[in-house]
Amino acid sequence: MEINYLAEIIAFERWLETNYLPIPSQLLWYKMMNYFNRSGWSEWVIVDNLRLMAAMSMGREATFIKARDELIKAGRIIYQKGRKGSPNKYKMVYFTFKNVVKSEVYSEVKSEVFPVVESEVQSADIYKHKQKQNKKSTSEEVPEKPDDFSSQITTIRELYNSVCGSYPRLVKLSEARKKAIRARLRAGYTVEDFRRLFETAEESDFLKGKNRRNWSATFDWLIADANMAKVLDGNYRNPTEGKPACEKTPGPSSNRFHNFEQRDVDYDAIMMERTREFLREGETDGR
Repeated sequence: MEINYLAEIIAFERWLETNYLPIPSQLLWYKMMNYFNRSGWSEWVIVDNLRLMAAMSMGREATFIKARDELIKAGRIIYQKGRKGSPNKYKMVYFTFKNVVKSEVYSEVKSEVFPVVESEVQSADIYKHKQKQNKKSTSEEVPEKPDDFSSQITTIRELYNSVCGSYPRLVKLSEARKKAIRARLRAGYTVEDFRRLFETAEESDFLKGKNRRNWSATFDWLIADANMAKVLDGNYRNPTEGKPACEKTPGPSSNRFHNFEQRDVDYDAIMMERTREFLREGETDGR
């Protein structure tokens, strides 16, 4: 296959005049064109997510996936998920071919490319219209296939079993657990964040049951959105040496006077603290 690189860029920029595409997706299109050019315009190019993220200077895989999905929805690339241990495959949807548009003279490019672009614009508009109809016909929108995070989910399960030796072993990942993990990954958490979550939980005496209620955290509790944030923020780290541990039930904050939605509260401790504050205020006022 012979592709006119310059004609494709001109056609792409002209296409953007009448079609919305986020900046990260535009950058991904240019990076993909570079890969296909270096491959001699092969029909398919195999490249992993990390390599593309590095080329685009992206730090979060969720941001890259969103940019890729927008490019797919626009009809500019075709994507095939790689099997386990094999990177993903990509195919460009070109605007022009070298045997249709000659690049020697820009005027010829201009006269031949634009009609092709207009046809591509109409095809893209039809594609978008069908996508909207499909969304309306379904009760729930699924931004990406459940299997898109299958490798990360497997890694997270293995991390939990290898790191959290003090907790019950995770034997089966139910659909509810997979759904919760996918939700965290889509929100921007990474596999490394889950590693830190499990390491922190393993080091926490409180989460392992050394509290007045003998309560212990579970895998489901750890991966819940609010709980994961609290553990990563360090709310359940062991107290420093010489400082007594704060006996409290898992809650969103170490401040006992906020977030009363938690199920278990040490009301005796709260009343004691309020009494002390009242006495201090009385001393300040000269009572």
